[in-house]
Amino acid sequence: MSKNHFAQGNQKTQENPKNTRKSKNQIKIFIKAFVQNMRDDLVSSTKAKVAVVSLLAGFLSLSMSYTQGTAQSTSQNLAQNPKSDFKRYELKEGRDFIVLKEPLPNAQNSVIEIFSYACPFCYRYSKILPKVIESLPKNVEFKPYHLEKMGDYGKVASQVFAVLLDKDKKSNITTKDSKSAFLKAQNAYFNEYNIKKERWGQGKNLQSFLHTGLDAAGVKIEEFYAALQEKGVQEILRFWEAGYEVAIIQGVPAFVVNGKYLIYTKSIASLKDLEYKIDELLKK
Repeated sequence: MSKNHFAQGNQKTQENPKNTRKSKNQIKIFIKAFVQNMRDDLVSSTKAKVAVVSLLAGFLSLSMSYTQGTAQSTSQNLAQNPKSDFKRYELKEGRDFIVLKEPLPNAQNSVIEIFSYACPFCYRYSKILPKVIESLPKNVEFKPYHLEKMGDYGKVASQVFAVLLDKDKKSNITTKDSKSAFLKAQNAYFNEYNIKKERWGQGKNLQSFLHTGLDAAGVKIEEFYAALQEKGVQEILRFWEAGYEVAIIQGVPAFVVNGKYLIYTKSIASLKDLEYKIDELLKK
């Protein structure tokens, strides 16, 4: 993976023993979390495939962080380069993005993020996404696609997120809004999984997992089950199924513009660079 993913604009970063120790711990924590996820996921080849691709992408990112002597998070590194230092350039297929052979349906004028509650790097990107979403043109919609084939509760998590997205839509609330039920649940799962290292019995404590997201969103479990069969919710889940074929290309998170341009995450040098790539691909 390109060093630019974390370190462009920081070529003179000094070696810092404290940062190096943090980076080593970061790698250890990631590997430990990955092993826990894979324990049950290996019974399913599709889950294992996504997990392995995400591991390779994530581990290489952490390795680059280590070799540069810095343990800063993805969100900090992506936001480091000031806008005044950014230089426009021509995007190249194969370097900055690829064109999907099978575009995602109903995705014109949109930016899609394919993510998983059980993805440490999705959590890190979630720290900068509000700024990315805020920079989108008014006619462009940000669409989160949860990947059900990753994590012990992947399918259930997709159901929770779909119900909450549909609930937000009915209330004219977008994922930009702090009142978003979807956003509240996503933050709750990310915090529990990545900060508190909660695993909800590795698939054996469904009620606890449901309560984590639904309680944060202010939705009762009875309401969740009642809403699950609604047309809007089932439609969201059907659309999300297509995300798997995209996720196995380079892991998650995966950003797709207009349903057909997949941004290479390894090419993202800064927050401004991600915004620029999205803006340029929206024009195609």
